[in-house]
Amino acid sequence: MKGLYARQTRLEARVERIYQDVESLKKQSMAGSSSDERQLAEIEASLAELEQSYSELTKRLNNLETRTMSSVPAPSQSGSFTGPGSSALQYEARVYEEAYKNLTEGNYIEARNQFKQFMASYPNSAQVADAQYWIAESYYREGKFEESILEFQRFIDSYPKDNRVPLSYLKQGLSLINIGRNEEAKLFLQTLIDKYPNSEEARIAKEKLRELAVKR
Repeated sequence: MKGLYARQTRLEARVERIYQDVESLKKQSMAGSSSDERQLAEIEASLAELEQSYSELTKRLNNLETRTMSSVPAPSQSGSFTGPGSSALQYEARVYEEAYKNLTEGNYIEARNQFKQFMASYPNSAQVADAQYWIAESYYREGKFEESILEFQRFIDSYPKDNRVPLSYLKQGLSLINIGRNEEAKLFLQTLIDKYPNSEEARIAKEKLRELAVKR
Protein backbone atom coordinates (compact mmCIF):
# COMPACT_ATOMS: atom_id res chain seq x y z
CA MET A 1 0.00 0.00 0.00
CA LYS A 2 2.96 2.30 0.68
CA GLY A 3 3.86 2.09 -3.01
CA LEU A 4 0.35 3.16 -3.99
CA TYR A 5 0.58 6.21 -1.74
CA ALA A 6 3.88 7.15 -3.40
CA ARG A 7 2.37 6.72 -6.84
CA GLN A 8 -0.57 8.90 -5.85
CA THR A 9 1.81 11.67 -4.78
CA ARG A 10 3.58 11.52 -8.15
CA LEU A 11 0.25 11.67 -9.96
CA GLU A 12 -0.73 14.65 -7.85
CA ALA A 13 2.37 16.51 -9.00
CA ARG A 14 1.56 15.74 -12.64
CA VAL A 15 -2.05 16.86 -12.21
CA GLU A 16 -0.83 20.13 -10.67
CA ARG A 17 1.54 20.68 -13.59
CA ILE A 18 -1.15 20.10 -16.20
CA TYR A 19 -3.59 22.37 -14.38
CA GLN A 20 -0.98 25.11 -14.58
CA ASP A 21 -0.43 24.39 -18.30
CA VAL A 22 -4.17 24.63 -18.92
CA GLU A 23 -4.43 27.96 -17.11
CA SER A 24 -1.48 29.36 -19.04
CA LEU A 25 -2.86 28.25 -22.41
CA LYS A 26 -6.31 29.58 -21.62
CA LYS A 27 -4.78 33.01 -21.20
CA GLN A 28 -2.87 32.66 -24.47
CA SER A 29 -5.93 31.44 -26.36
CA MET A 30 -7.71 34.69 -25.53
CA ALA A 31 -5.71 36.12 -28.42
CA GLY A 32 -7.49 33.72 -30.76
CA SER A 33 -4.53 31.59 -31.84
CA SER A 34 -5.80 28.35 -33.38
CA SER A 35 -2.55 26.55 -32.55
CA ASP A 36 -2.92 27.51 -28.90
CA GLU A 37 -6.52 26.31 -28.93
CA ARG A 38 -5.45 22.95 -30.38
CA GLN A 39 -2.71 22.62 -27.80
CA LEU A 40 -5.16 23.51 -25.05
CA ALA A 41 -7.55 20.80 -26.26
CA GLU A 42 -4.74 18.24 -26.25
CA ILE A 43 -3.63 19.17 -22.75
CA GLU A 44 -7.19 19.10 -21.43
CA ALA A 45 -7.56 15.61 -22.89
CA SER A 46 -4.35 14.56 -21.13
CA LEU A 47 -5.64 16.08 -17.92
CA ALA A 48 -8.87 14.09 -18.19
CA GLU A 49 -6.89 10.87 -18.63
CA LEU A 50 -4.63 11.71 -15.70
CA GLU A 51 -7.56 12.56 -13.46
CA GLN A 52 -9.12 9.22 -14.39
CA SER A 53 -5.91 7.44 -13.38
CA TYR A 54 -5.83 9.41 -10.13
CA SER A 55 -9.47 8.54 -9.44
CA GLU A 56 -8.88 4.84 -10.12
CA LEU A 57 -5.83 4.82 -7.87
CA THR A 58 -7.78 6.50 -5.07
CA LYS A 59 -10.51 3.85 -5.42
CA ARG A 60 -7.90 1.10 -5.19
CA LEU A 61 -6.49 2.65 -2.04
CA ASN A 62 -9.93 3.02 -0.51
CA ASN A 63 -10.79 -0.61 -1.33
CA LEU A 64 -7.54 -1.79 0.24
CA GLU A 65 -8.20 0.35 3.30
CA THR A 66 -11.74 -1.00 3.64
CA ARG A 67 -10.50 -4.59 3.48
CA THR A 68 -7.76 -3.83 5.98
CA MET A 69 -10.12 -2.13 8.42
CA SER A 70 -12.68 -4.94 8.20
CA SER A 71 -10.01 -7.47 9.13
CA VAL A 72 -8.78 -5.52 12.15
CA PRO A 73 -10.84 -5.78 15.34
CA ALA A 74 -11.60 -2.61 17.25
CA PRO A 75 -10.22 -2.35 20.76
CA SER A 76 -12.47 -3.39 23.61
CA GLN A 77 -13.76 -0.88 26.14
CA SER A 78 -10.81 -1.72 28.35
CA GLY A 79 -8.48 -0.65 25.54
CA SER A 80 -7.13 -4.14 24.84
CA PHE A 81 -7.27 -5.88 21.48
CA THR A 82 -9.47 -8.89 20.92
CA GLY A 83 -9.85 -11.45 18.19
CA PRO A 84 -7.44 -13.74 16.38
CA GLY A 85 -4.34 -12.13 14.92
CA SER A 86 -5.04 -8.70 16.37
CA SER A 87 -2.05 -6.46 17.03
CA ALA A 88 -1.13 -2.90 17.89
CA LEU A 89 0.46 -2.56 14.45
CA GLN A 90 -2.77 -3.50 12.70
CA TYR A 91 -4.74 -1.03 14.78
CA GLU A 92 -2.18 1.68 13.99
CA ALA A 93 -2.78 1.03 10.28
CA ARG A 94 -6.52 1.19 10.80
CA VAL A 95 -6.32 4.60 12.51
CA TYR A 96 -4.20 6.00 9.67
CA GLU A 97 -6.40 4.57 6.94
CA GLU A 98 -9.57 5.97 8.48
CA ALA A 99 -7.96 9.43 8.45
CA TYR A 100 -6.86 9.00 4.84
CA LYS A 101 -10.32 7.86 3.79
CA ASN A 102 -11.82 11.02 5.30
CA LEU A 103 -9.28 13.09 3.38
CA THR A 104 -10.18 11.51 0.03
CA GLU A 105 -13.88 12.04 0.75
CA GLY A 106 -13.38 15.74 1.47
CA ASN A 107 -13.94 15.51 5.22
CA TYR A 108 -10.93 17.70 5.86
CA ILE A 109 -11.51 18.73 9.48
CA GLU A 110 -12.16 15.16 10.57
CA ALA A 111 -9.16 13.93 8.59
CA ARG A 112 -6.88 16.52 10.17
CA ASN A 113 -8.02 15.67 13.65
CA GLN A 114 -7.43 11.98 13.00
CA PHE A 115 -4.00 12.54 11.46
CA LYS A 116 -2.98 14.71 14.41
CA GLN A 117 -4.19 12.07 16.83
CA PHE A 118 -2.31 9.44 14.84
CA MET A 119 0.92 11.45 15.10
CA ALA A 120 0.45 11.92 18.84
CA SER A 121 -0.37 8.26 19.45
CA TYR A 122 2.25 6.75 17.11
CA PRO A 123 5.20 9.20 16.99
CA ASN A 124 7.57 6.47 15.81
CA SER A 125 5.34 5.18 13.02
CA ALA A 126 6.74 4.94 9.51
CA GLN A 127 3.68 6.91 8.38
CA VAL A 128 4.12 9.98 10.59
CA ALA A 129 5.62 11.88 7.64
CA ASP A 130 2.63 10.89 5.50
CA ALA A 131 0.25 12.14 8.18
CA GLN A 132 2.01 15.52 8.39
CA TYR A 133 1.96 15.88 4.61
CA TRP A 134 -1.76 15.13 4.40
CA ILE A 135 -2.51 17.63 7.17
CA ALA A 136 -0.85 20.32 5.04
CA GLU A 137 -2.57 19.07 1.90
CA SER A 138 -5.97 19.09 3.59
CA TYR A 139 -5.62 22.81 4.31
CA TYR A 140 -4.54 23.42 0.70
CA ARG A 141 -7.52 21.55 -0.73
CA GLU A 142 -9.84 23.38 1.63
CA GLY A 143 -8.52 26.76 0.47
CA LYS A 144 -7.05 27.62 3.87
CA PHE A 145 -3.81 28.76 2.33
CA GLU A 146 -2.13 30.46 5.29
CA GLU A 147 -2.52 27.30 7.34
CA SER A 148 -1.29 25.15 4.46
CA ILE A 149 1.87 27.26 4.14
CA LEU A 150 2.71 26.71 7.81
CA GLU A 151 1.99 22.98 7.72
CA PHE A 152 3.96 22.41 4.51
CA GLN A 153 6.88 24.23 6.18
CA ARG A 154 6.54 21.97 9.19
CA PHE A 155 6.71 19.00 6.81
CA ILE A 156 9.78 20.37 5.00
CA ASP A 157 11.60 21.08 8.27
CA SER A 158 10.76 17.69 9.76
CA TYR A 159 11.38 15.52 6.68
CA PRO A 160 13.87 17.40 4.45
CA LYS A 161 14.79 14.29 2.44
CA ASP A 162 11.23 13.22 1.65
CA ASN A 163 10.41 13.07 -2.06
CA ARG A 164 7.38 15.31 -1.47
CA VAL A 165 9.48 18.30 -0.39
CA PRO A 166 9.57 19.81 -3.92
CA LEU A 167 5.78 19.53 -4.15
CA SER A 168 5.50 21.14 -0.71
CA TYR A 169 7.59 24.13 -1.81
CA LEU A 170 5.45 24.44 -4.92
CA LYS A 171 2.22 24.39 -2.96
CA GLN A 172 3.58 27.00 -0.58
CA GLY A 173 4.27 29.24 -3.56
CA LEU A 174 0.85 28.63 -5.09
CA SER A 175 -0.80 29.25 -1.72
CA LEU A 176 0.96 32.60 -1.42
CA ILE A 177 -0.17 33.55 -4.93
CA ASN A 178 -3.74 32.65 -4.02
CA ILE A 179 -3.69 35.10 -1.11
CA GLY A 180 -1.98 37.85 -3.11
CA ARG A 181 1.48 37.63 -1.55
CA ASN A 182 3.31 37.39 -4.86
CA GLU A 183 6.71 38.65 -3.74
CA GLU A 184 6.89 36.02 -1.03
CA ALA A 185 5.67 33.41 -3.51
CA LYS A 186 8.62 34.22 -5.76
CA LEU A 187 11.04 33.39 -2.94
CA PHE A 188 9.50 29.97 -2.36
CA LEU A 189 9.33 29.20 -6.07
CA GLN A 190 12.95 30.25 -6.59
CA THR A 191 14.04 28.13 -3.63
CA LEU A 192 12.31 25.16 -5.26
CA ILE A 193 14.09 25.81 -8.56
CA ASP A 194 17.48 26.21 -6.88
CA LYS A 195 17.18 23.06 -4.78
CA TYR A 196 15.44 20.79 -7.29
CA PRO A 197 16.26 22.23 -10.74
CA ASN A 198 15.38 19.09 -12.69
CA SER A 199 12.10 18.31 -10.98
CA GLU A 200 8.65 18.53 -12.50
CA GLU A 201 7.74 20.95 -9.73
CA ALA A 202 10.62 23.25 -10.72
CA ARG A 203 9.23 23.45 -14.25
CA ILE A 204 5.88 24.60 -12.91
CA ALA A 205 7.65 27.08 -10.62
CA LYS A 206 9.49 28.62 -13.59
CA GLU A 207 6.21 29.06 -15.44
CA LYS A 208 4.60 30.71 -12.43
CA LEU A 209 7.57 33.08 -12.06
CA ARG A 210 7.24 34.09 -15.71
CA GLU A 211 3.54 34.78 -15.18
CA LEU A 212 4.26 36.86 -12.09
CA ALA A 213 6.91 38.84 -13.98
CA VAL A 214 4.35 39.75 -16.67
CA LYS A 215 1.91 41.01 -14.02
CA ARG A 216 4.38 43.58 -12.65
